[in-house]
Amino acid sequence: MKHNPGNRAANALLCAATTVIITGCSTDSAETGATGTGPTVKNQGAPEHPFDTMSPERIHHQSVAAFKNAPSMRWVGTFTSDGRQTDVDLAVDVHGSCNGTVNRDSVMHIIKKGSLVYFKAEEAFWQTSFSREMTAEETEKMVGTFKDRWVKPPRGMSKVLGSMCDIVRAQTEALSLSSDGVLTRESDTAVDGRPAAVLVERTITETNTEYVAKKGKPYPLRITVTGGDEPFDITFTDQGKPVDTTPPPRDRILDPTKLSAPTRRATPPPAN
Repeated sequence: MKHNPGNRAANALLCAATTVIITGCSTDSAETGATGTGPTVKNQGAPEHPFDTMSPERIHHQSVAAFKNAPSMRWVGTFTSDGRQTDVDLAVDVHGSCNGTVNRDSVMHIIKKGSLVYFKAEEAFWQTSFSREMTAEETEKMVGTFKDRWVKPPRGMSKVLGSMCDIVRAQTEALSLSSDGVLTRESDTAVDGRPAAVLVERTITETNTEYVAKKGKPYPLRITVTGGDEPFDITFTDQGKPVDTTPPPRDRILDPTKLSAPTRRATPPPAN
């Protein structure tokens, strides 16, 4: 049986795409339900804020509730999982739509609305994806076809790629201070100019810090995990701002299933 470049491209894309799917944050530092009896901190000379009469645990639970009820949010930062660093700049909403980039060895830009997905990858991504089982000439031709283009993947691949948006939302929703240490409130600070209460939990191996907005809804503005094997530093912005899911220009969209000219099939690269 002969296979056209569209089928081969689709297989390569599907396997290569899984290498940038976010695989999860450490459960040791991402469990909900923080406990502890740390003191509250009141800024001397400042008018009393509602947080000043709350325990750190109550502030934290209000932050979790605000996050879960946020219709949309953008998160920007870096985390490490399985020894590999991932950089993200992704806006997501409660409907599973998203727009932004994920960089795990290679940058991938994704736009998703409902079941419709578009993505664009760097030339190096295509070079690696196609060169594993193609000749240099075939690789050059395929890279020339795909680079600088938005790809409209087949339905199955759309589900895989779109899961980046869903996983991001699920992981962030689950991310919280763990219950292994004592939760305390430290001196207030600001995150990108927004006043924030600072909640800290220290375990034997890690320090987990949550910055909670003091103005408006008590959204988490930033969460960091330091000291362990899987550092995490994500800043949250644009709460409630609609996610831009405008499709790319039609002349920049490539449907790999419509590529023609029979050729031998290449074995797709193994997912990492």
